Amino acid sequence: MNRPQLVHYINDSRDPGVVLSEATVRELEQLVDALYRNLDTPEPEFGAQVWYELASEELERRKVRKFPDAYGAA
Repeated sequence: MNRPQLVHYINDSRDPGVVLSEATVRELEQLVDALYRNLDTPEPEFGAQVWYELASEELERRKVRKFPDAYGAA
């Protein structure tokens, strides 16, 4: 995901929870990766930290739901 695509996510007028819930697992993985790389720059996009945290949490939730035994959940 390039920077303009990332900015498109961050500046989406919808609630981040809605945007993230509509994303596929693959899209979430790409978004989390892009956000991480963006946060490692001298001037990350405004809001990237919040989006990174929310997207990471959503991705983790989905992985736990799909593979509960792999994460120690019963």
